Amino acid sequence: MSGVAFGAAAGAARAAAPPPAGAVLSPDGKRAAWASDDAKSVWNETRASASAEWRDAERLLSIRGTVGKLVFSPDGKQLAFENPRGDHGFIAVYDLPANKIGYVDPSFGSDKGPVWSPDGTQISFVRSYRGSADQPVTAPVPSFGKWSPPPVRTNDVFTVADILQAPISYGPEASGDGRSIAYITREAYDRGIYFMRSGTPSRRVVNYPDDDGRELSQLAVSRAGGAIAYVRDSSPNSDGEILNPASDVDTPHRLVYVVASRSSVPRLLGDGLSPAFTPDDKMLVWVNGASVMSVTLSWDDEGHLTGAGTPAPLFTVAGGTPSNLRFSPDGSKLLYSRSSGVEVFDMTAHTTAAVNHTGASDANPVWSPDGTQIAFRRSVSGQPWAIWVADAATLTPRKAWQASTGLGSSYYSLDENPTFESTPGDQLFWSDDGTLAFVWEVDGWRHLYSVPAAGGTATLLTPGDGEVETAQVTRDHKSIVYATNIGDIARRHLYSVGFHGGAPLQIAGGHPSQWAPMPLADGELAYVEGSYNVPPTVYIRDSAGSLSKGGPDLPDTYPVDKLVEPQAVTFPSSTDHMTVHGQLFVPAHPTGCGLIFPHGGPSRQMLLGYHYYDTYTVLYEMNQYFASHGCVVLSVDYRGGIMYGNAWRTFPGRGGTSAAEYQDIQGGAAFLRSQPQVDPAKVGIYGLSYGGYLTTLGVSRNSDVFHVGWEMAGNSGSAAVANLASWTAPTLLEQGDDDRNVDFSDNVEVVTAIKAQKPQLELQTHVVPNEQHEMYMRFRDLVDVYDLGGQWMLTRLFPGEVTAPVTAGATVPATLSLTIGEPASFGALTPGRSGDYTAATTASVTSTAGDASLSVTDVSGSAAGHLSNGSFALANALQARATRGGSDLPFATVGATPLSLLSYTGPVSGDAVGLEFRQHVDAGEALRTGTYGKTLTFTLSTTTP
Repeated sequence: MSGVAFGAAAGAARAAAPPPAGAVLSPDGKRAAWASDDAKSVWNETRASASAEWRDAERLLSIRGTVGKLVFSPDGKQLAFENPRGDHGFIAVYDLPANKIGYVDPSFGSDKGPVWSPDGTQISFVRSYRGSADQPVTAPVPSFGKWSPPPVRTNDVFTVADILQAPISYGPEASGDGRSIAYITREAYDRGIYFMRSGTPSRRVVNYPDDDGRELSQLAVSRAGGAIAYVRDSSPNSDGEILNPASDVDTPHRLVYVVASRSSVPRLLGDGLSPAFTPDDKMLVWVNGASVMSVTLSWDDEGHLTGAGTPAPLFTVAGGTPSNLRFSPDGSKLLYSRSSGVEVFDMTAHTTAAVNHTGASDANPVWSPDGTQIAFRRSVSGQPWAIWVADAATLTPRKAWQASTGLGSSYYSLDENPTFESTPGDQLFWSDDGTLAFVWEVDGWRHLYSVPAAGGTATLLTPGDGEVETAQVTRDHKSIVYATNIGDIARRHLYSVGFHGGAPLQIAGGHPSQWAPMPLADGELAYVEGSYNVPPTVYIRDSAGSLSKGGPDLPDTYPVDKLVEPQAVTFPSSTDHMTVHGQLFVPAHPTGCGLIFPHGGPSRQMLLGYHYYDTYTVLYEMNQYFASHGCVVLSVDYRGGIMYGNAWRTFPGRGGTSAAEYQDIQGGAAFLRSQPQVDPAKVGIYGLSYGGYLTTLGVSRNSDVFHVGWEMAGNSGSAAVANLASWTAPTLLEQGDDDRNVDFSDNVEVVTAIKAQKPQLELQTHVVPNEQHEMYMRFRDLVDVYDLGGQWMLTRLFPGEVTAPVTAGATVPATLSLTIGEPASFGALTPGRSGDYTAATTASVTSTAGDASLSVTDVSGSAAGHLSNGSFALANALQARATRGGSDLPFATVGATPLSLLSYTGPVSGDAVGLEFRQHVDAGEALRTGTYGKTLTFTLSTTTP
């Protein structure tokens, strides 16, 4: 009898049926457990006593892989079992009171035969690697209590957990009217969604605080901003399994939710992805397999969501999956991609029509602003890519433009999902006058171009060395806002440019990087910014340039003042002497340690600060942690990476055993070892993904240079095994076994080869069951992975050493000092004469703040801004200005609201400021005998004390 036979319908009929013959009994005889027929689940029956009748069978858990031998703990509260997963396998433990699954010392081997210790605190089993003798292992039972971060380590300036807790804000999505945004955040244990309306503070409207590793993505905001839709949980792996890093006993689903923006109670709509609101907010649609689902929405008079109907299929396609849902501007039609084609669903007639694409592959369709045309990208085998336009009524396509042969003939897309959390954006952009903008790599750089939709020659919009990475069309369809490294190769900044060319206008720049621009109404712009010590943060910039910052705030224990600002550096590669770019972290207190960090990808570029992709934000933070321990860290942008042009990105001979990019790592190592702060005997290498692959090449080919290595999820394969003879450096290898980027089996092969052929190599492994490539879905997994790696590197670079850096310094108290000189006098006012009278005084300004502003206000409450003589006041308002260093600013009117006179972008001491006043009197104005005057309030203030 199998476990799957005990469904809900059969429960009553089989209530007293005994467990199947293969079931195992708990020590007290009150519980029986067995594996289901497909070995994917564990079922059980219970009874009141060892002699009582059995109750209905229930499923205890489902799990990745299969279930093997089951063994109860001595107290019957836990159940250990084999968990084979193909070429590897774990010993799993299910805790009945906690209803959780844990794993006993998981590894790249195959573990079998669990045996409990008499006290139930340990489990013994056999670990096998192909070609090596079986190894007996005894390990503690996993803990099911509350997880705590690792303790403070020797010489820690801050802990790994302290810096990894930095909140990350992902790219904002705008409401249909452009007056609200929503964005996803990750804050250590919490995942949330913030809502921010223009002119008001941000607030968190969705919060998942339990650190279960289930991600949020694909935000959509209703037209009036009254609701937010989103997706919870990840995409499936090749076996159709949704990521389950917390090893929940129930199989996760990828689910669509909607929540009112003033609420915090999400409504579950069902399985699916890619939610989208209709332009009139009457309906929400999303994709579930071959169907586009829909639900009607209801709203109150203020535009807030009050209810959602019953979800139902809007339409179902014959095959494939609809994607890139795009409503026409009037909401009457729904545009989408399917099976390499472009299709349109009529919302009224409930009919579907397709653009004929025989022999071609069409993608990235977008509506024209008036909804009468559709532009899309067409690819035909053997031909350069092209832009086609179809009439929306007939769907008759015509070619508007085609790339030339040679460089740029293959499409190199914008990275319209740079944070991996958002719905991919557009690749083509319509202007209000029938012009199309797009990216093209014809000159070796990914630049924006434009062409009339009716056909013509392409116009370059973004000249210069560097590339456009992301772009969005403004709401009036007159210009494009984009993120680029043109003019600052190591950062991202925001610019705008018109569809017909002209000089691009910089919107945001400086030492931070900015990305994910989202144009809003009234010339406002939302985007994300990250600096060297402030993690990715959302801002709204108004048309005057003033910024409003979105939440969350930095935690009190985040080491904002203990990070170093990396430097942009270049150095030659080791063989062909190509110029290689990198970022150098020079610690305040060097200890001789030096580390090479190759990023992953390889199609990535690191920045001089926090990164838009959260994985690289984490790795950047780890570089800072090593710098806090006195290590000089060199992050290498080796060939194959992005934003340095086509020739660098597509350099021949990359990867595999030839690995042309490894000479960039070698050149970086030579540059690092030449730094005066670095002891060549204390140099290591670490990286994740492709950076992990290069790490393994480093320690296997050059253990004489790299004395310790830390590889995370690197595709090592044959290249590493081929160099086993020269591989002597101690190496840590970490990977999640639900890795969707690098096959876990690749590193099973590497570890198996090392165990069989070079067992003397100091190799430590750390496997995280059910975690994905980056091993960061749960904060506890992230901290465990990076803390172990950090200690592995430091303890082997500093064997037997204890250092204690001492900081010598001084503190500066926060100071804002403003001293005003003698009262300003206009002298005598002459009746019957029209003219301007002037007066002046001085001020002295001292400020230790990052910025400061001097303003003046009339707070008298009576005839504000006007000189008064008892109950009489002058007809014309008083004007004022500040002068500084010979620079004269125009006069402006004084009133009851603060008038800004002068701004400072840094600290000043005793700065001399001239204060000038102007009073106009008309010839016909009646003047009262006596003294006219007014006491004004001058204020020195700051936003960054």
